[in-house]
Amino acid sequence: MAENMSLLGLEDELTCSICLCLFENPVSLICGHSFCASCLEATWNDRISSLSCPQCRMAFPSKPELKKNTVLSAVLEAYRIKAGVPEPVKEHLEVKKKDPDAIKCDNCMEAKAVKTCLTCMASYCEDHVRPHRENAIFRAHQLSDPLPDLMERLCSSHGKLMEFYCNQHQSCICSTCLQDMHKGCEFITADEQRFKQK
Repeated sequence: MAENMSLLGLEDELTCSICLCLFENPVSLICGHSFCASCLEATWNDRISSLSCPQCRMAFPSKPELKKNTVLSAVLEAYRIKAGVPEPVKEHLEVKKKDPDAIKCDNCMEAKAVKTCLTCMASYCEDHVRPHRENAIFRAHQLSDPLPDLMERLCSSHGKLMEFYCNQHQSCICSTCLQDMHKGCEFITADEQRFKQK
């Protein structure tokens, strides 16, 4: 019983932060973060400029060689057996060319998104972004050009937008991380860090 309870707590650690499913063929980067091999490849194939870890944003001057994390694979297999989780049948992210028209409005799911609200964590077409532009309630919301990687911008621990960059730990963090684990660390906004990397 205790063994099964401890297994239940492992699911988050065995979940890819890109596809949000249990790892399939996990690979690890030098920063220590792991992803499904196909998810990481698909994410990197969408990048035009430099490659970085989708979780902590550590930049890589050249594409690192991806090696299977055999220990994580073994733990994952034991978890699948003991928790009764079947082998994955899901299709992983497809390797595709970056297409800005592919970002659709999260409200109507049809029209092309023209803006992404980083406060709402949603993309909107011209019609559905109008309240953000016209209503004073939304004045403090942060709008950006449409972003295809919204899930990558969420903290895997707290589910909040990673708005800050911790200089000490060289990672993007959310406001809760800043008040908890990174209390006392020097930080800048994530946008400032992205600007510095360009």
